[in-house]
Amino acid sequence: MTLESETTILNRVDGSASLDAGETKVISSVSGPIEPKARQELPTTSALEVIIRADIGVSNTREKLLEDKLRAILSQVIIGHLFPRQLIQITSQVLESGEDREYTSKELSAIVNSSYLALIDANIGLSVSFAAQDIAITESGELIAGPTKEQLRSSKSSHVVVYAIENGEPSNILFSDSIGTFTEDEVYRVLAIAKQHTGKVHQKFRKTLQEKVEKDFVWSV
Repeated sequence: MTLESETTILNRVDGSASLDAGETKVISSVSGPIEPKARQELPTTSALEVIIRADIGVSNTREKLLEDKLRAILSQVIIGHLFPRQLIQITSQVLESGEDREYTSKELSAIVNSSYLALIDANIGLSVSFAAQDIAITESGELIAGPTKEQLRSSKSSHVVVYAIENGEPSNILFSDSIGTFTEDEVYRVLAIAKQHTGKVHQKFRKTLQEKVEKDFVWSV
């Protein structure tokens, strides 16, 4: 599966990134720290607002579920005490889903990865880097990282694993989500393969961020 990413693509937000992961394409933006509404304000940390917009039609309970999952991940890594009584807003627009509506693994993986790049672009403090990988298990027990739409349709389960990245290597599991039928042994295999692939994903992101730094710090003589 090809993976292409770019930062600073929107000019009316504090940070943004696009991610093209094969059949799935997502743009994420970050606004903040900004002033929250009174009901959102927290005295000792920043409030986190997550919005996910569907590729077709209006957002429904499927997108709300994705929002809850993304919020659970980001709340672990954003250093909220740096921005008390402020709001950080993350918005992800799915351009191409790349999967049927009953699946969410490809979208969630792309949204997590694009949100990471957008947060870096917005200079939001993170306690650790992170990367996500989606995996499908076929009826024969084969594990496929970054499955296509057709492979996902014929699979017996789909999985998304998010690893924290420390010193350039995957370390702790931040999040794991599975749908379908699978055994305990298959879960361990999924985690092992996801660890390998999230390391590769992060290496690609390092190149994207290096290009961002080179563009941001161009000095004219």
